[in-house]
Amino acid sequence: MKMENKTENDSRQRILCPVRGGKSSAPTVDKAIELAQTLSAPLYLLYIVDLDFLGLATVARVKIMADELAETGEFTLHVLAEKARNRGVSEVECVVREGEMTQVIREVADEINATVVLLGQAVRAPGTMQREDSHMQKIVDSLEAAGMEVITP
Repeated sequence: MKMENKTENDSRQRILCPVRGGKSSAPTVDKAIELAQTLSAPLYLLYIVDLDFLGLATVARVKIMADELAETGEFTLHVLAEKARNRGVSEVECVVREGEMTQVIREVADEINATVVLLGQAVRAPGTMQREDSHMQKIVDSLEAAGMEVITP
């Protein structure tokens, strides 16, 4: 899903909040909603379908899983968007993309001209995809180098 660039002549702040959707995302989403309310800023919720963990699975299985994960992501984001609207955030966009996490976050941040990006902490639980702290730091460094404020609640 490609977004139209509605931000070319809009100098307002824009908030990007990538989420996984589980309980561990709640503090990050709550902080993003709070910030969107405070700044009267649009909130972009991002769900990334990252299939790196599948390795050598067959192409057919990968396609099926990607479609199912994207559907799950859309549902998750719409629930979170409704939560944000119920708390007074008038502009909420849901974005689902497939790809490598670092690249997708940066691409979407650039597309929307994000001024603030909220990143949750790595989850350390069975069955979750874990990223090294150094990987997360590379994402933070990349976003900050592009002039974005990065908040890790």
